[in-house]
Amino acid sequence: MSLGVPGARYTMNSKGRKTFTTGIPGTGIYNVETISHSRRTSYGEHSVEADEYTEPMPKPTLISSKSEKVFYKLIEDLFINQNLKQTMEIIDRIKSIRESFPELKLPLELLAFIYAVQNDDYDEKASIWISKIWPNRDQLFKDPIVEKYFGFIMPKTQITQGISSDEPFNAQALGYIYAEVLQTEKKYKQALEVLHEINPDQITAISIADVELIMGDFDAAIETTEDIENEDDATAMLLVLRGIAFREKGLYEASLECFKRSLKQKDRKEELLHRALFERSETYIRMNRRAMARKDLEKILVDEPNYPEVREKLKSITSSVN
Repeated sequence: MSLGVPGARYTMNSKGRKTFTTGIPGTGIYNVETISHSRRTSYGEHSVEADEYTEPMPKPTLISSKSEKVFYKLIEDLFINQNLKQTMEIIDRIKSIRESFPELKLPLELLAFIYAVQNDDYDEKASIWISKIWPNRDQLFKDPIVEKYFGFIMPKTQITQGISSDEPFNAQALGYIYAEVLQTEKKYKQALEVLHEINPDQITAISIADVELIMGDFDAAIETTEDIENEDDATAMLLVLRGIAFREKGLYEASLECFKRSLKQKDRKEELLHRALFERSETYIRMNRRAMARKDLEKILVDEPNYPEVREKLKSITSSVN
């Protein structure tokens, strides 16, 4: 997620790395300082460039309530002055403010959740908070404080390897995060329920298909991804997931056709193309076409030497040939 003003932006990425970016808006000139690194890891990373800067963050006015001014001071300390960096310190500050200003309950719980979900030590609390926040999401996102300040927070949630959501913090973004939290707890049916409660779009379909694949419901995943053409990154990923579903049903030629279509447009995001090559290599392995599998894996290594599991697969192919 990121929040900032012209020339300065604070970012916490999907790996939990915190950075502070400064630059000259519109020039492409910028500097990125790494502040800290968490223990949580995931594939993929997000960088913030100068041309991503938005309008200045709003501020309380002279007639704003005391509670809004206190909330703004918290936001300022978190994202601009960076006086608060440790999760425990942030949670304690939020708790203290909530005791004095109960009218800030919903915005503060949402802010606490944002930080808790990034820290392994707070996984359980994050899950409890989001379960309480989610049923009240309509009320939450109509809250004047949330409407005024949370539009500057951009949660970047990895939906599946190769695709992330990237939109202002709203009920849709919260739903993606909640579904991912439930998946980490292996509560797949609940995750699907959440995804079916939010607005249906391409990212939602990707998340649903991904969960269906994890659950082994390959027919459902095929149904979710039907009538898809490779028109953008999202539809290309839907074709990849469709290919996986066909493969797991033993329909290898159908699987290969899906991967072929997903790879047809070479201007798709590199991480997505690598995912398609990796999954196609697995289909080739199951068809005992190991030379073709090796070719796909080596294509990935040219661009991404540290791509997860590629070297292990190459070793297993070599060992089986020997």
